[in-house]
Amino acid sequence: MQPLFEEKDEAKAALIAANARVRHHDCAASDARERNPELARIGFQVRREPGEAQPQPEPEAVGTVSFDAATRELVAPALPAHATFLRAYRQAPGGDPERAGVSETTRVPVTEFEPATPGVTYAAWLVGVNSRGKARRATG
Repeated sequence: MQPLFEEKDEAKAALIAANARVRHHDCAASDARERNPELARIGFQVRREPGEAQPQPEPEAVGTVSFDAATRELVAPALPAHATFLRAYRQAPGGDPERAGVSETTRVPVTEFEPATPGVTYAAWLVGVNSRGKARRATG
């Protein structure tokens, strides 16, 4: 089994070296160097001027959320624009908000991290999240 892993690692290293040679050759052949738009055609990232890159926008609000009592999940109509996943929060009366669950789909469990306390009525909501931050609160 070990020779198989070594063979894979050697093949990966050879591919990385070949890609570096291709990039070097394509960049050296143009005055634009690493800003050459032809790099994008062969799958490379074109270097941008400072300030050209736009930050990822924050996610939009989730919208109307419903609660599925049978599965104990908050259900959103769709994943909000610019969100990569949804995070559920819950709050007992007079308590602090706590994370209740997370999902990459539109169904988020509210008892994923710890069970709910029997007899307590929680306020629950969803927020869309991406690498930039989280959206405004949407109540259910």
